[in-house]
Amino acid sequence: MKFFIVLSMLFSMCSFACSTYEAQFSSVVKQVVTNVDDPYSCLIKLDINLSQAGQSWRPHMMCPLDVEFVFDQYISVKHCAFKTGDKISGYLLKTENGLELE
Repeated sequence: MKFFIVLSMLFSMCSFACSTYEAQFSSVVKQVVTNVDDPYSCLIKLDINLSQAGQSWRPHMMCPLDVEFVFDQYISVKHCAFKTGDKISGYLLKTENGLELE
């Protein structure tokens, strides 16, 4: 009986589809592009170097965001107060609209 329970759990995990991929991270802002239409929002790029102290990348267990996908990609930030060189941490989400900082 336990075998069937474990087997059904494995099948349900395999059929699980992610609509959002996530990672918890700590990094440095490499570039900031302000939005002309909305001065409070911006796009940023990260300078991810996991061999540097203070930088980390922890993908979500069920819906992992691969660090390779984030290199040289712009991340949408709704309330931007970042400058180049700032340390930044939080949750990064990949949705159908692109990358977003949470």
